[in-house]
Amino acid sequence: MLLKKMSYSTVYDQHEPEKMVVPLSYSSHKPKRKRVIAKLGTEYIILPVSDLVVIYTVNKVVFCISNTGKKFIIEGTNLNLLIEELPEHLFFRANRQVIISVQYIHSFKPVGGGKIMVSMQLDSFQPVQISQENAGEFKKWVGQ
Repeated sequence: MLLKKMSYSTVYDQHEPEKMVVPLSYSSHKPKRKRVIAKLGTEYIILPVSDLVVIYTVNKVVFCISNTGKKFIIEGTNLNLLIEELPEHLFFRANRQVIISVQYIHSFKPVGGGKIMVSMQLDSFQPVQISQENAGEFKKWVGQ
């Protein structure tokens, strides 16, 4: 029996096209990250993504703050790659510099011009601004 890959995650039997075979190795949904490797000084720490409050970038260096308030560096990645790898029900790309976790949002409020200001549960991190363009998507996401 010959198998031929026809699309992203669908494999059809060449002799019986109505029957579909979908091996796990052909899955189109890439598994989401469950943890990140973060650097604190010279030590590397494994952090569950559920412990991440915010992820942000300054001068192309990616930092994260855990729920304990500690600040770490995440090497070898950027926010564009991370947002694709993180569970979308937990994380939102607030703006070009910041990804936030729904688990650690304290409150949010409109600030004019359709923008939203989000306060995180950690007082040490400044409020995060969400643009007018992303405000509607944010409200949908946070209400899920």
